[in-house]
Amino acid sequence: MFTEFDLYVYDRNLEFKGIIDFFISLRWRRKYFEAGEFELHIPLDSKYAKFLQEDYIIVRPDAVEAGIIENWQIKDNGSKVEVTIIGRFLSSILDRRIIKKRINFYGNILDGERKILSEMTPFSNLIVKDSNIETPKIRFQCTYKVVYNQLNNLSKTSTVAHRIIPDIENKKLIYENYQGLDRTESQKVNTRYEFSDDKSNIENAEYTFNAKTKTNYALVGGSGEGDNRILVEVKSGDYNDFDLREAFIDASSEQMTEDMQLDDYKEELKTIGNENLTNETETIDVTVYADDYKKRWDLGDIVNIKKEKWNVSLKERITEIEEVIENNSQKIFATFGTPLAEALQED
Repeated sequence: MFTEFDLYVYDRNLEFKGIIDFFISLRWRRKYFEAGEFELHIPLDSKYAKFLQEDYIIVRPDAVEAGIIENWQIKDNGSKVEVTIIGRFLSSILDRRIIKKRINFYGNILDGERKILSEMTPFSNLIVKDSNIETPKIRFQCTYKVVYNQLNNLSKTSTVAHRIIPDIENKKLIYENYQGLDRTESQKVNTRYEFSDDKSNIENAEYTFNAKTKTNYALVGGSGEGDNRILVEVKSGDYNDFDLREAFIDASSEQMTEDMQLDDYKEELKTIGNENLTNETETIDVTVYADDYKKRWDLGDIVNIKKEKWNVSLKERITEIEEVIENNSQKIFATFGTPLAEALQED
């Protein structure tokens, strides 16, 4: 349930700069696989003008994440002046770094994240926290990529998120990993939770089914030309007639090297083909009541979503949570996505 609170403002060194004790509206959008974002509307007067500084950090007392100011806009309608302050959450500072040297990595995904972080141009007050979360092993190679993008791709591959949180007392920024909880009936460890008509915790909902981009057969073309081109087939089942959905995948950029066996090369092509097999998509966006937020469900959790009236039942991960606070009221919008890991995307 919404309660009024102040916003605390710090500079990039986490030195305290003041308090915003009134705002017109606040939009606070948390994301699981990326940096979240915020939009703050305040009156512009002598009290608040000092906060219009690049890289000032906005801290909410009831939130884990903090926002960093990236831009602002001032509007004057003749009777009042209002400023809109916009930024992302602190992990967005990794968008300012690139991978300058070639990294060849094989190992646990979170160790891969730390390898990238150790090789980038450092931030003087950033501490990378150890993690004991278990992740699969992965092999990747990267050079000249944006650190932020590569870490987000690894996060989608592991389904383990990361964030940067401020340690105000020690004037440090802490990079940490975290993982949402499975709250479906398929497990017995965590308290279960569902959004449904029966539970009366959905205010509004929008559901979309899309089979347009579904692919269950892929012909992958690798090295060679014409009749000499190396081709492999992959499929996700035995389909025919209307159910068969074919696609050609051009993998000519994956060249067969002199020291590579043909069977090994074909396996690489099959991997590419399998990554391009897709199912129909089901998406649902809901406005939910906030009573249980952060108590029985939170960002990253996997929950049941049931719209009994529509005959829709899904198990989805909460990938985004947007809070809109204005006129002394709060609305929460939840966005859901697949709970499954994704293949590592190459930028």
